[in-house]
Order: sequence, then C-alpha cells, then structure tokens
Amino acid sequence: MSDVAVDHGTLNSVARKVDRIEEQNERIQAVVNELNGVVERMEHSVDDLNRGLLQLSNDFKAMMMEQQRAANLQQAMTELVRVRQELDQKFGNYRVVRETMLGVLQASDLALVKKTTISKVSEEIMLSTPEYWLAPCLVAVAAWIGNDRDLAQRAIAEAMRRDEEKTAITMALICRRNNRTQTCYEWLAIYFSHQNAASFSETSFAYVDAYVNGIFGPDENHMCDDYITKWMNEIRGNQAAVEEQQDKVWKEFCDQFRTDINAEYPDLSQSAVEYPQINDYLSRINAVNPIADKLSGINNAYVDENTLKEKVDKRLISLISMYDGKEESLRKEEKYLMTVKKYNGDTVTARNICAEEERREREKTLNLVEQMAHIVVSDENTSPSQKKTALSFMSGYIRHGFNSYMEEKKEAFPQTISVNIDGWIGQTTDGSNVATMMTEYETAMNNGRYQRVQSVTTKKPQMFMIGAIAVAVLALIFLVVNPAFTVVLLAGAGFLAWKWISSKKEMDQNIVQINHDYDVAISNGKARIQRTVAQWQQVKSTVNDFDHTPTRDIIA
Repeated sequence: MSDVAVDHGTLNSVARKVDRIEEQNERIQAVVNELNGVVERMEHSVDDLNRGLLQLSNDFKAMMMEQQRAANLQQAMTELVRVRQELDQKFGNYRVVRETMLGVLQASDLALVKKTTISKVSEEIMLSTPEYWLAPCLVAVAAWIGNDRDLAQRAIAEAMRRDEEKTAITMALICRRNNRTQTCYEWLAIYFSHQNAASFSETSFAYVDAYVNGIFGPDENHMCDDYITKWMNEIRGNQAAVEEQQDKVWKEFCDQFRTDINAEYPDLSQSAVEYPQINDYLSRINAVNPIADKLSGINNAYVDENTLKEKVDKRLISLISMYDGKEESLRKEEKYLMTVKKYNGDTVTARNICAEEERREREKTLNLVEQMAHIVVSDENTSPSQKKTALSFMSGYIRHGFNSYMEEKKEAFPQTISVNIDGWIGQTTDGSNVATMMTEYETAMNNGRYQRVQSVTTKKPQMFMIGAIAVAVLALIFLVVNPAFTVVLLAGAGFLAWKWISSKKEMDQNIVQINHDYDVAISNGKARIQRTVAQWQQVKSTVNDFDHTPTRDIIA
C-alpha cells in the first residue's frame, strides 16, 4: 500500500510539474506572440518610413530640379540681356542699315522722300559700318536713285569686295523690281557662279525657279543657261552613282501607277502558269498613260506670275533683313537662351529643340538633282512652278528611269503560255490550237473519269448475287431433307439478294454521279480554256502593239 501511495505522490508531483511547464510554455508563447506583433508593427513602421523617405527623396529631387530650373532661368535671362547688349554694341549699326535699306526701297516705290535725304542718310550709315556688305549696297541704291553713276559704281565695287554673292543677288532682285532686265541677268549670273551643285540650298532653287518661269524677264543672251548646264554636268561627273540612284528613284515613281490586271483577265490569272511574268509587264504598259498624264499635269500647270513675283520680292526683303554671318554665333546663343526662357529653365529640352531645328535646316540643302527629284516625286506642298521647273531639268533622268522600268520585265514576258485546268496542262503560243487543247483536255479528263469509275466498280454485287443463288439452291436441296431449315436458307438467300440489289444500285448511282461531275467539269474546263486563250490573245496583241509602236512621250 505504501508503494502505491508513493507512486501516487510521485505522479501528482510530476503532474504539477507538467502543469507548470505548460503554464510556462503558454507564457512563453504569449511573449512570442507579443514579440511577433511588435516585429510586425516595426515592419509596418519601417515600410512607412521607407515610403516617407522615398517621398522625401522625390520631393527633394523635385525641389532641387525646380531650384536648378529657376537658377537656369535666371542665368538665361541674365545672359540674354548680355547677349542682346553685345549684339547692340557690335551690330546695332547693322540693324540700322537693314531698316534703312528697307525704308529706301519702300520710299523709292512710293516716291515720298527726297533724293538728297536718301543720299545723306545712306552716306552717314556707310561711315558707321565699315565692314557690313549691305552698307555700300545702300549707298549704291541711293546713288542710283540720285543718278550719280560714278558713286553707284564705286559703292557696288566695295559691296562686291565685302560679299560678292549676297551683293549680286540683292542687286539682281532690285533690278528686277525696276525692270532692268539686262542688268538683272548680269547680277544673277554672278550669283549663280557662286552656287555649288553638290550643296544646293532651298533659297538658291527658288531663284532658279523664278528664272526658268521668266520672272526676271527674257534672258536674250542666255547668260544663266550655261550655269544650270554646268551644275548638272558637275553632278554627273563627280558622282558615278548618280545615274543608278536616279534610275531607282524614277522606277519607284513609275511603279506607283502600276495596278494588277487580275480583274481584267480573271481566267488568265487563274490558269496561266506564267501569269506573274505577264502581269509584271502588262501592268507596266497600262501604267504608261497614268504616268504621262501625271507628268503632263505638272508640265502644263498654270503658274501665277504675279504670285511668283511677290514671292521673289519677299525673298529680297528676307535677304536684306537677314542677320550677317558675323552675328550668327550671338544670334544662335540668343535663340537658345530664349528657348530656355520659354521652357522655364529646362536646358535639356532647349538644347534638343535647337539641335532639331539646326538638323532640319541642314536637310534643306541637297545636291541639285536630288532636290529637283524630291520636288517632282514628293506630294509635299511645293508650288506648281517649282514642280514644273524641276521637271524641265529632270526630264532626261525621268525618261531614262522610265525606259529602264519598262525594259526591266519585258524580256521575261512569255511568248508561249502553259494553261493549267484541273491538273491538265496544255500550251499555246497564239491560241490557234485551242480546239486541239480542248480535245486533249477532254481526253485527259475521260482518262480520269475511267479511273474513278474503276475505283468505285467492285465485285461485291456479283458476290452477293452468287451467294444468293447458292443459298437458294441449298434451300431446294433441304426442302425434302429438312423443311424447317429450308425456311432459314430461303431467308438468307433473300437477304443476299437484297444486298446484291442495294450494292448494285449504290455502285450505279456512284458511276452516274462520277459521269455527271466529269461532264460538268469537262464543259466548264473547255469554256475556261477558251476564255483563257482569248484573254491571252488579247494580252499578246496589246503587248505586240506596244512593242512595235512608238511609246508615248511621258514628258510632252
């Protein structure tokens, strides 16, 4: 009994220890849970802190960028004042010359200012601008108005010494305004002598356009024609790839007018094996009139001479108003600073915009041939006179490219075609053997019909018939021996007879359908052969007429 009591006491002690351990575990678990909660709250706090730091960083960057933009803007405005002051100090007199020249031209048109006043003002300005090319031009114009020939010649000589090209075109345009045609062409010839055919500006082409369209008057001595011929020869001589490149340009131009002939020759397109080669050449033949009509429209377009004269006068005003080359660096800086100001100190955007504008300006300068080709080919808003001018100079290149375009697919045009109808292929050169083709086609189809009929003709009906007869004979034999079994045999004979009749009927129906299908196919095939050959004859006649008739001049 004492042992039992001891055991119970021990057990109770162990139980109490276990309970205490469980209590400790529960408290530990509670602490762990509390710690987990703390850690979780800390993680949330860290996330919030990170978001706050990120927002703070972004705000700080934005603030710094804003401050930088504000600093850039302030600096740009300060620099803009400096640049303009420098322009005014160095080139303020240039601006006065430009404004005075424009005023003199206007005054001479209206005859509202005394000649002596014009002469006095121009001479005073000449003294204040010892290097600017426009100043002696102004003196020359004033002397011209005042009929002082000697002064005018001396002033022109000085202007030519300072800038021959600008002086020449300025005087040419002024002479045009005053209808001094011969003198105008003398100046225009000097200007043209300075032009580089490999780097021809948009402005230079505008003067060529005005010249070709007679805006400067009749060039009786052909003083400028030789320069245009010289430019074209320079390009041909200096660039070996010009002919090849221009061939490509004009072949691509011609190809815009090509349309497939599928709708016009549907059977030929479906049945002729050589149709791609036929289509390539005939579609080009069909494009000749649209190409010629397009170029004729350009060549015969109405040119409003008054509008063209106004444009030339505006170019004179623009030329006189244009900043001098010495001002260019400061003007570019001024433009950049104004762009920075416009975009509130964003220097990156300002630099990109200025760089893009400079790139566009550079792209306006092309060699003369490329520029003229672009004017004719492009659908951009170019004037009718410019297209007409460009076409007159590019006619040789255009004709060569057109001829290359037409010859490119001529050799591949077939003289004999292969007609593919339902897998049968027959050939014809001129369509005279169409009856033979139809006979051969029908024979080939009948051979196919025979094979199809053979494929559905089986011995099943015959086997069923033999089986029915054999079973019927057995039934007669068993009629005496075993009348009951005779009934079964007769039923079997009847079933076999039914199978014989139904299989025979099915086979006959299949044969009838095959014959019907082939009859229809042969009829349709013959008709397709006739239509295909007729269309081929039409195509061949069209091509033959084109090849043996002088081609329409695409630039009449």
